[in-house]
Parts: sequence; structure tokens; C-alpha cells
Amino acid sequence: MTATTEPTTATPPRPADGTLRRTGSTVAALAASELLGKVATFVMFLLLARLLGLAEFGVLSLGFGLGLLLAVLSSSGLDARLIQLGSAQPDLLDRCYGALVGIRAVLSGAICAVAGPVLLATMPSADAVTVWLVVLACLVDTFSDASRACCGARQEQHRSALVLVIQRFLTLALVAGSLVLAPRAESAALAYLAGTVGGALAMHLAARRAGVRLRFRGSRPQARLLLQALPVLGLNAFASMGLFRIDTALVGVMLGTTAVGVYAANYRIFETVTFVTWTLTRGIVPVVASRPDDLEHVRRWAQISMAAMLAAYLPYGVLMALRGDDIVTALLGAEYADPGLLVALALAPALFGIGHQCASLLLALRPDPVVLVASVLALVVNIGLNLVLIPWCGLLGAAVATTVSFAAQAVVLLVVVHRRIGPVVAPRHLLGLGAGCAAAAAWCAALPPLLPAVLAAGAAYVVATTVVTLAADPRLVGQAQRLRRH
Repeated sequence: MTATTEPTTATPPRPADGTLRRTGSTVAALAASELLGKVATFVMFLLLARLLGLAEFGVLSLGFGLGLLLAVLSSSGLDARLIQLGSAQPDLLDRCYGALVGIRAVLSGAICAVAGPVLLATMPSADAVTVWLVVLACLVDTFSDASRACCGARQEQHRSALVLVIQRFLTLALVAGSLVLAPRAESAALAYLAGTVGGALAMHLAARRAGVRLRFRGSRPQARLLLQALPVLGLNAFASMGLFRIDTALVGVMLGTTAVGVYAANYRIFETVTFVTWTLTRGIVPVVASRPDDLEHVRRWAQISMAAMLAAYLPYGVLMALRGDDIVTALLGAEYADPGLLVALALAPALFGIGHQCASLLLALRPDPVVLVASVLALVVNIGLNLVLIPWCGLLGAAVATTVSFAAQAVVLLVVVHRRIGPVVAPRHLLGLGAGCAAAAAWCAALPPLLPAVLAAGAAYVVATTVVTLAADPRLVGQAQRLRRH
């Protein structure tokens, strides 16, 4: 007899109200912390762009792009493996934490030792020091991610959420102070490093409060368990971060650091909302990983996560397409606006969200090689299109390459998830979202002033989406009332 992974009950149960409410509370806390953290980070980038000017802001942007790429070599995507192991086998978590920190310490030291001489040999010394400091900060941040993953495995993300907010605003204060005292890129990079170190220490304390201890002794078996997933998770993490950052590096090589400053400023408008996806996966992946063999449980949480993500990203794409240049001009200045750039990136949030949600879902079940295949395919598409389009149409070409590569990844992973788990996107929900986006687009186009247009579009989106969704699926009213009673 062959084994089957299909549920054995005829009518599998829906998620318990208690689990749904607890996970909803976790996601809400994470969303609030991520939003506040994004606000602090965005304000920091506004100050950097305004006070440093295009050239020095471009150097810092290059440092962030390179630092995040190199940090992937240190992180290797093993946070997902720690959450997977720690959620299913809580007794392994302490030594998994120790093993992960040890692995990262070795890799980060090697990266720093190599990056410094290479940067000094290829850049002016002042710029090299600035970039190296930012790279070091990005490496330190991977230790915060390890502690944060431990809180996730314990399903006590509210602790890490509070620390994240404190760290982001501390970093903002340090960077702002450095710009007041010495408005130079290298002083801002040093302040950013100081804030990141403080955040890493605070996140470790949050993990201890969640009941996790950093145990190095006897952690060799756990290190092997973590490293078993390295071929899939490590390569996938590098490919995914390359997909997210390679365009900035290629713009710097082909068009210079000033062009990097313009592209990074516009890209930040897209990147700022990615916290929605990170929040949803951090809240839901531990719940999925705790019952990986229950397909109905997995499918239901995937549907909840996907619906929430699309509800946030689709209207934001409308706003980027219709009023993106106005937003950049209002926040950063007219010199950072590049007509058409945010139109080309308008679908990127939703496509990125679909790909990331599907990848996280598959990795919560096991280190699935198809996630790596999809990431590598998208990275190859991204690099190929960038090499062709950037010389031809400049920054617009880089934006098109990014959106198309996210689309390639999303299509591959969505097909795989549909085949293995079942449908995770309900057409009736898409109908409501489509109506809401149409209403939002009408108000964005009708009102010239930016702020009234955004407020009116948001209100129209909520009303139209709610009315059409409830008309298409009246059961949602009863479900909402039932949850409020519990």
C-alpha cells in the first residue's frame, strides 16, 4: 500500500478560533512593529537623501545593496530552518540557536576580512570605509535575525516586535545626530553600525525572555541539522537577495553612484511596503510548521496569508503607478523623481508578495528544492534583462527587469503550491480587490492634490472592496461575527 499525504477526514476542521485569534494578534503586533520600524527607517533615508546629496547618498545606497548581498552569505537562509526545527521539536531550540550563532560568527569574520581589502583596492578610501561600515552593520543584523527566529519558534514574536521598534528609532536618532554634528556619509555609516549592534544585543535579550538559551556546548548535531538544509536554503537566500538587490549594483556599475541614488530613492517607495509580507510569514509560518502533515491546516493558513497580502499590495500598486512621482517629489525632492520608474514597479509589490508567500509556505514544510529553482530562474531573468535594458533605457530598464523577474518567480511557485497544497487564492476575493482598486484609481486620477487624493482613494478602496467581497461571499459576515464573540 502506498502512503498518501491527503487528509483522512471527509470534512477537515477549519482553524480553531483560539488559534486564529492568537495568530491574528501576533500578526497585528508584528505589523505594528514593522510599520513603525519602516517609518523610522524611511525617515532616516529621507534625512540621508536630503542632507548628504545625491553623490554621498549614492555611496551609502551602494553600501546597503552590497551589504545585504554579503549578509546573505552569512545568514544562508538558516533562520527558516531554525524556525522549522524549533517549532516541531522545541527541545532542540537552544542548541540550534548556539549552532546558528557560531556558524554566522565564522562566516561574518571571513566576509569582513575579504571585503575590506577589496573595497580599498577598487574605490576611493573614504568611500571604501563608508561601504565597509555599512556591510559590517548588515552582517551584525544577521545575529538579530537569529534571535528573532528563536522568538518566532516560541511563537512569542511580540518580544522581538518591541525590540525592533526600539532599535529602529535608536538608529534613526544616532544617524540624525551624526548628520547634525558631521554631515558626511562615513559618520552616518558609523552611527548606523552603532544602532545595529545595540539592536542585536537587545534582540538576544528578547530571545532569553522568550525562554531560549544560547548553548554552544553540545550543539554540533544541531549544526549538522541546520547545515543539511544549506544547499537549498543558502543558495535560495542568495538568489532571492540577488534578485532584490542586483539591479542596484548593476546600475552603479553601468550608470554611476548618482544614478544609484535616484534609483534607490524610487526603489525605497516599493521596498517600504515589503514589511507586510515579512510580517505575515513570521506570524503564520510557525503555525504551519507545527502541523506540516495536515494539508487542510496548511492550505487554510496559506489562503488567509495570501488574501491579506494582496489586500495591502494591490491598492499600493495603484498608488505607485498613478501618483508615485508626486510622492517622491514631496518626500525627497524633484531631483529624485524619474518619470515612469514607479509605473514600471507598480506590480512589483504584489508579485514579490506572491513569490515570497509561496516560498515561505513550502520551506515551512521542508527544504524544498523547487524554491531554489524558482529563485535562480528569476535571478537569471533579472540579470539578463538588466544587462540588455539598462544600456538601452537606463533606470526604467532596471525597474522593468525587476518586475518581470518577480513575475517569473511568482508564477513558478504559485503553480507548485497549487499542485501540492491546493488553491490559495480565491477568485471571489480577487473580484472584491479588483473593484476596490478601480475605485481607488478613479480618485487618484481625479484629485490633483496628493494628500486628499490618497485619503479619498483609501476610503473608496475599503468601501468598494468590502461591499463587493461580502456580496460575492456572504458567509464572511457570519465568520467575522463568530470571531468577535470569542
